[in-house]
Amino acid sequence: MKTKLFLSILAVAASFASPGFAFAPEGYTWTPNRTVLMHLSLPTGLPPGASSFPDGATSFNAVAEEALNIWNQYLVHMKFAVDRNSILPPSDTDGNTSVLMTKKIYGDDFGTGTLAVTLVTPRGSTFVEADVVFNSNVAYSSYRGDYDPQIGAYDFRRVALHEFGHVVGLDHPDQANPKQTKIAIMNSHISNVFELQADDIAGAHSLYDNGPPLLNGVPASSLVNLSTRAFVGTGENAVIGGFIVQGSQPATVVLRGIGNSLPALGITDALSDPVIELHSSDGSTLQSSDDWIDDANASTIASYHLDPTNSRESAIIATLNPGSYTVVLRSYDNGDGILTGTGLIELYDLHTTGGRAGNIATRGQVTSGDRVLIGGFIVGGNQTKDVVVRAIGPSLAPQISTPLSDPTVELRDTAGNLVDSNNNWGDHPKAGLIQAEGLAPKQAAESALQVTLNPGSYTAIVRSANGGTGVGLVEIYDLSPAP
Repeated sequence: MKTKLFLSILAVAASFASPGFAFAPEGYTWTPNRTVLMHLSLPTGLPPGASSFPDGATSFNAVAEEALNIWNQYLVHMKFAVDRNSILPPSDTDGNTSVLMTKKIYGDDFGTGTLAVTLVTPRGSTFVEADVVFNSNVAYSSYRGDYDPQIGAYDFRRVALHEFGHVVGLDHPDQANPKQTKIAIMNSHISNVFELQADDIAGAHSLYDNGPPLLNGVPASSLVNLSTRAFVGTGENAVIGGFIVQGSQPATVVLRGIGNSLPALGITDALSDPVIELHSSDGSTLQSSDDWIDDANASTIASYHLDPTNSRESAIIATLNPGSYTVVLRSYDNGDGILTGTGLIELYDLHTTGGRAGNIATRGQVTSGDRVLIGGFIVGGNQTKDVVVRAIGPSLAPQISTPLSDPTVELRDTAGNLVDSNNNWGDHPKAGLIQAEGLAPKQAAESALQVTLNPGSYTAIVRSANGGTGVGLVEIYDLSPAP
């Protein structure tokens, strides 16, 4: 369902004033504590011959970001974040919130005198998506004060403030029933009002002042934010992540299945509707998630600032006893035949309990080009850590009909610098140590390396040494003692 909300320029409205607040909620809000990522892909150009707008702004994206930050001052249990100069292809059905300026609204004409439209996609009373489309058929500038005929353009900043108010969840008070006469940026006609007014601010407070407490995980000197990116197929080509809760106490983790937001990172074949399932060691399904905003624990996930940026991605929070677990990432079958694409499994250990998640392994399909198997992790705390990284293939047979025959592994730091690499594990300088630790791969063609790492982010890349394809396994072992 789409609801189009219009800011009309048919006339410059007079300013009304009457006591009290009369803001008009739309009836939809974001999941409490959600961080709403706004993908800005507005024009980069300025008026001919100008290096900035009259108010000093240097781009439409900068003006839009300023307008979002103005709203952020009055939002407690919801915040805007910005993807400036986004490369995400805008779509009104992808679960992302895009901000663009075009001559049409996803193929439809703008109404007469319409400056901008916000397309709201709700599910019940919860926002799924709220795209903002500015009309490029009219001239914009950015300035303060009354409409200036000498400039010959509308103030983009006040229009943006209005439209982002719709994204917050506010409607037009002057079109409410009964009609309100208030000074507000949210009135339906552009006016000489160029800042948020008391009525607008009261509306924001009414929607997001109350909510679950904001939470934080506990910093720890262990592996955190473990993730694996791979091409998700069907059957045995689904992506399967495994991990062990180590120690004698439970561990609380957030697991995420990411797909729809990956085009913003330049991935063109992203999984369009990811589903994740959490299984115990005996194969029992403990939890599953399709669209994370539908989960009963959605606001708790958002309270840890671990909410996926896309409403159609998946997330689970669980407190797990010591033992082995698997996470399966696949596509939701909605009947359109699209069941494959690049996806991401992520594990966040909150360290709010005594146990820890470690020994991460993810199985996925390795083909060519960007369709490699990528394992990412962060060494937390302020101490170095010894890890073993393995790339497994041949020993997956006979459980897998098409195992990767000759896997290689590269380990790179956050800047992309090569830390270490290996093709056949027996050739690694620390092969004897890896074997003594009981972590030698079963097959000589498989790969392993052991390194001591400083705190920071790292990426393990598994590909074929001979240009082949097949199902591979990337494994990351934390060698420090379990709690």
